[in-house]
Amino acid sequence: VELYWLGLATVHEKTMSWIKGSEDERLMARACGLIFLINKLASSNKEIGIKATVDTLADLMVENLSEGSSALRGKLPGLLNKCELLMKIGDEYRIQTEESTAWNDEFQSQYSSLASAAHRIETERDDRIRGKFGETVNKLSLTQGTSKVTRTIYPIFDTQLPADNSQKICIWVRDGWSDDENSVRADSRQAGNQSPTVFVFIPKRSSDDLLRNLKDYKAANSTLEKRGVPNTPEGIDARASMDTIKQTAEGKIRELLDEMLSGARVFQGGGNEIVGNNLQEMVLEGAKNALKRLYPQFDTADHTGWAKVYDMAKKGAPDALKAAGYDGEPSNNQVCKAILGFIAGGKNGADIRIQFEGSGFGWSRDTVDGALQVLQVAGLISAKDDHGQTIDPKELERKTIGKVTFKVESTTITTAQRIQIRKLFQNVGLTAKQNEELNYAPQFIQKMKELAERAGGDAPKPLLPDTTILEDIRLAAGNEQLLALYNNRDELTQFVDDWSKIADRIEKRWSSWEMLNRLTDLAAGIQDVDIILAQVKNIEQQRQLLEEPDLIGPLVANLTQLLRNELNKFHREYQDSYKQGMERLENDTNWQQLEPEQRDRLLGEQKLTLADQPEVKLGSTDEVLQTLEQVNLSTFADRVAAMSSRFDKLDANAAKLLEPATQLIQVPRRMLKTEDEIDAWVEDVKQQLKDALQQGPIVIQ
Repeated sequence: VELYWLGLATVHEKTMSWIKGSEDERLMARACGLIFLINKLASSNKEIGIKATVDTLADLMVENLSEGSSALRGKLPGLLNKCELLMKIGDEYRIQTEESTAWNDEFQSQYSSLASAAHRIETERDDRIRGKFGETVNKLSLTQGTSKVTRTIYPIFDTQLPADNSQKICIWVRDGWSDDENSVRADSRQAGNQSPTVFVFIPKRSSDDLLRNLKDYKAANSTLEKRGVPNTPEGIDARASMDTIKQTAEGKIRELLDEMLSGARVFQGGGNEIVGNNLQEMVLEGAKNALKRLYPQFDTADHTGWAKVYDMAKKGAPDALKAAGYDGEPSNNQVCKAILGFIAGGKNGADIRIQFEGSGFGWSRDTVDGALQVLQVAGLISAKDDHGQTIDPKELERKTIGKVTFKVESTTITTAQRIQIRKLFQNVGLTAKQNEELNYAPQFIQKMKELAERAGGDAPKPLLPDTTILEDIRLAAGNEQLLALYNNRDELTQFVDDWSKIADRIEKRWSSWEMLNRLTDLAAGIQDVDIILAQVKNIEQQRQLLEEPDLIGPLVANLTQLLRNELNKFHREYQDSYKQGMERLENDTNWQQLEPEQRDRLLGEQKLTLADQPEVKLGSTDEVLQTLEQVNLSTFADRVAAMSSRFDKLDANAAKLLEPATQLIQVPRRMLKTEDEIDAWVEDVKQQLKDALQQGPIVIQ
């Protein structure tokens, strides 16, 4: 007991005052005394194995053995970690020494300096988030298809996407400190459903805790670097305690970052959210979807045998395409046909590779080089070096393909080819005679372009189809133009079919879109219409005219019903006001004395006859539009509001008709605040009416 109290007094005079303080202070005092004794005991006997850990202290401080020490185990860490008299080394507590106090003072100084250097913490936070994202997602490359073409994924942490974002798969990562979720979601929607970009939002969570632990980490790290490695036992303990602070902060930072990334949201271009419980799986799912958007033609060339195709063709094998699963003429192979169509009048190897390895196709280098070698062996294309010298297929090296100019060999057109070209023309209604195909080529190209213009256009229509192939054919001349038509005949035939179907769908749905726009113009200002108008705007922005199921029809029905409700409301109010006005007239003595012809004339002057009433038909959308063309909502509302004043004029006109000398008197309008003001106003009105009465009968308006 004497040693225990000696321990309390030795630790610090505060511990003696804590004995008489609150329950928490008494616990800290007892703990400090025990820590002092345990450290003394451990220093004199290294083999005893006792350490001042939370578990040891809780077991020694328990007062009720039947209740155990679990309550103390939960409470002590919070008290001891805040105690300025203690330092923590790993999981063991020790009494602060002069050396450890100096280390702690340095830590506090470093911590305070961070308060005026917020950018250092923000930079550390951003680096941590990026590092944790990379650590969590881990795999930032994919292989596509059975040919396992490697695709690189580019994580982007900047405020804007790179200019070439449509040519590669970007994972655009933003956090709650610089953006909000709605902005990220809006950007994903605006990108459109063809965008290969994947949008990631990391929420801002436990910001204050993260800030505090980042400061602890950096302050502790700076202290360790500045104080160096001591050689005294007290210094070694102080450094170990500071390292514990650093490691504790590091662990907490990782825990907080894990929590943030667990709540990350992932969106595909177009606004679709990818839902899952694992960020890596969600990002990779988005990237796989993006591959299909970036390389829609990839499947055409997805085969593992293209490298072998090149090797076989390099040796002159006429059937090299068998290695890629094709046993037919090279001119009919889909990959070779596409490359032939692109080469047309001539392209260099670098341009061909860029075209078919880039967005849209994504074919492997083996595929492009293999197809070029096959086409050259088959005599369908020629290859010339930068000096204009023809290159033998067996001498063409892959390392020089980029500098080689390829050209389709088209010196003659066979009868069989001309027959196929004439069949192609028939798809657009052109009947060409034998050997006159060249004369019809410009008409065919023009009709195809007109068809393309019908298959797209301004929003909300789909984007206009790509007509690059038509332009390339147009620029060719003579038999080269006919050969280009022949080589691309299957693709052009498919274009006719696809574009015609799209054009027909646009034509069928366009009238609904125009009706929707007429309805939106008429519905402006109606309560609850903003949600519908936002949906209309989204359809236009996202070019969803042809979306299935139809998005336009339901909006037409909803807007029609809103307008129908408004018209019904105004119609009822008009009828009620008209009925009340007519009842007033029937009870008016002047009106009763008028002849029917006089009544009709007065009603007509105020447009209060039955014929003047708005004709309201609300059965169909067309009827609602017809009604609104005759009387829009604003005009209808004005007519209802003016009904009472019109009947007032009718009363006055009826009185004047019976008594021509009748005067219409308007009493003065003013604000009255006191009884004296009321009395004064009454006297003024009374005098005004008396003066007017001398000139004849009066009617007060």
